[in-house]
Amino acid sequence: MTKSFSCRDAGVVCRATVTGATEQEVLDKAVEHARAAHGVDLAKSTTLANFARSLVRDDSGASAR
Repeated sequence: MTKSFSCRDAGVVCRATVTGATEQEVLDKAVEHARAAHGVDLAKSTTLANFARSLVRDDSGASAR
């Protein structure tokens, strides 16, 4: 089962999409991307972290974007 998170789904002008086998793996990658690419530390904001978590999608069986 593949899960993904895309910055554009969060309203950010960024084409990055991170994927992983689990929600936690995707969130870990999204946190690192947000820090490195956008200067945002999702780990310090519960509200932003919960928002990011809500945008993780299950891509199993979905067509490529």
